Amino acid sequence: MVQGDKMWLGVAGAVFLASCATPGPKQALEPIEADRAAWAAIADEQGVSAVTDNWLSDLNDPNVTEVVGEALTNNFNLQATGARVVASRNQARSVRSSLLPTFGAGLNANRRGGPVIVQGTELGDQFQTTFSAGFNAQWELDVWGRLTDRTRAAYLDAAAQQLDYAAAQLSLAGNTASSHYDLTAAKLQRQLAERDVETGEANLRIIERRYERGISTSLDLRLARSSLASSQATLQSRIQQELEAARRLEVVLGRYPEGRLQAALTLPSLEALTGNSSVALGTPEELLSRRPDVVASERRLKAAGLRVSEARKAFLPSLSVSGSLTQNAIGPNSTNSVADINDLWDFNQLAKNLAGNLTQPLFQGGRLIANERQAQAQARAALYDYAETALTAWREVEDAIAAERFLGAREDALRVAFVESEAAEELTERRYLAGTTN
Repeated sequence: MVQGDKMWLGVAGAVFLASCATPGPKQALEPIEADRAAWAAIADEQGVSAVTDNWLSDLNDPNVTEVVGEALTNNFNLQATGARVVASRNQARSVRSSLLPTFGAGLNANRRGGPVIVQGTELGDQFQTTFSAGFNAQWELDVWGRLTDRTRAAYLDAAAQQLDYAAAQLSLAGNTASSHYDLTAAKLQRQLAERDVETGEANLRIIERRYERGISTSLDLRLARSSLASSQATLQSRIQQELEAARRLEVVLGRYPEGRLQAALTLPSLEALTGNSSVALGTPEELLSRRPDVVASERRLKAAGLRVSEARKAFLPSLSVSGSLTQNAIGPNSTNSVADINDLWDFNQLAKNLAGNLTQPLFQGGRLIANERQAQAQARAALYDYAETALTAWREVEDAIAAERFLGAREDALRVAFVESEAAEELTERRYLAGTTN
């Protein structure tokens, strides 16, 4: 073996060792894996049970099921998200094409010439016609896996976009159900305000009769009128809130917001989230694996790690192979002669070219270093985004648990207030009819 061959083998070995030492995306995922293991250990200590498989069916409300189905079919934001899923898939396929060779073919015809003039005398026109046909191929060999890293990152981005679509579906279903019940609650509040106005009108009529008999004072009359006016103002506010709730739901359903959507008659009776046993929300690890937004953030984190690996492998040599086949048919320089196009198929005159290109970046003004640092910064950002998404998921769960507890206590207090107020109303009516009170 000559000295030059030994030198090239040494260079190739050094490059191979450098490529083996290039870290991959796993390093960026290690903090996340540790956190998820810690959260799973906490869940084991708490003994949390499994989550429900279909929260929509747990509502036991055919109306809301129908409304959610309409929203998932007609909502424009969801359709836009679905279109972005298709775009991301095709983007991934486009990136994957860099792993494959490219082929091209062409057929050209050229005719040039003009009048021939000798000593001021025009001898005639002379033209030359040329036909050429060619076939070329080019392929960059993925020696170090750089193109593979780029392709895997693109497909992870597409998977994240698909998960974003699933998260959008889940969010839309929840918002639609919430808007549906907001409309029902607004309707019930409007009916309550109407009854309040009816009660105020009845009280005003009683006080007016007592005032005419000299039993009630003008102060009682003015206070009754003021109370009735306040109830009428509240009624107008409740009507406005019901119309706005209907329009919001109509927009979610992809309808024109005309405010004519009919609300349900009553709110469903739901089972409490909490009880004697632990909250049925699943373990923290199950929650992170079930929520599409959390899983999408994890996919983007992995994609960012792969792009760091791609940026580091850009420092290594790149190897590409190109080849071409060219055939020309050239006519003689004469007045009416043209080339015979059949000469293109004379393979004895075929020109062939095959070239290999090995390129090692030496100096590019800091572009490769900047690209690597950019990829590392984006990987850190993806890590922080993942942590923020996970914490947000847990905050929403904790808020739901706390809201269930506080709303349950508020419901109990309101139930007591209702019972006592109803008893007080009955007692007041009896005492009034008996003439013992005004």
